[in-house]
Amino acid sequence: MEQQEQQVVEEVVEEVVEEEMEVEEEKEEEEEEVKEKEKEEEEEKMEEVEEREENEDEVKVEEEEK
Repeated sequence: MEQQEQQVVEEVVEEVVEEEMEVEEEKEEEEEEVKEKEKEEEEEKMEEVEEREENEDEVKVEEEEK
């Protein structure tokens, strides 16, 4: 009887550990997705800033030509 109980306890512990690992993996994947999205947004902002600066430079050149 005690051996059976020990086996059941081990199985339950194993299941819990597996579930915790899965939850941790999902959490890591979500964090990775968030980091990737933030990186993409930052790159877009940088591109916008570059474009704005180029446009400002063009306007300055045009004004100087006048």
